[in-house]
Amino acid sequence: MSQEKNTGSEQGMWRTHMKTLTQRMRQTEIAEKIDEALWKWYFERGMEVPNWKQQKDPQWWIDYLKELDIEQ
Repeated sequence: MSQEKNTGSEQGMWRTHMKTLTQRMRQTEIAEKIDEALWKWYFERGMEVPNWKQQKDPQWWIDYLKELDIEQ
């Protein structure tokens, strides 16, 4: 009887792990699609893709928009 309880809890853990893995895979797919769309947009306009993922400083974004002559 104790084996049945363990099996049930193991199945629950397995489902939780699979759900987490599926969510992470989906997030990765979405991030890749966004990166591709951004790259394509900038490439079509002959512009360099900004390094926005590594630049976490908000002032960098403000300066970048001013550089593009886009007001906030």
